[in-house]
Amino acid sequence: MNMLAQEEKTIETTEVKKKPRSSNKKRSGANKPEGFNEFEALAKEILTGQGISYFDWLHKKHQEVVLSFNLSNKDEIAMLAKE
Repeated sequence: MNMLAQEEKTIETTEVKKKPRSSNKKRSGANKPEGFNEFEALAKEILTGQGISYFDWLHKKHQEVVLSFNLSNKDEIAMLAKE
């Protein structure tokens, strides 16, 4: 086998043996609505301009959603806690 053919075979073998993508890596926006990235970038710029950390702001929004859910379902949550 000549050197060039052996190199091509090595390249093909290497490509086949590549590890599959890790399942815990971020998905590339599979569930993001159209225009999401642009609005996210603008929101980050606006908040940064106001001296607010985008991630602190986002964390507070997440907390609001969870607290609102908990308050609207407090009776069911209390029943489950008693069980």
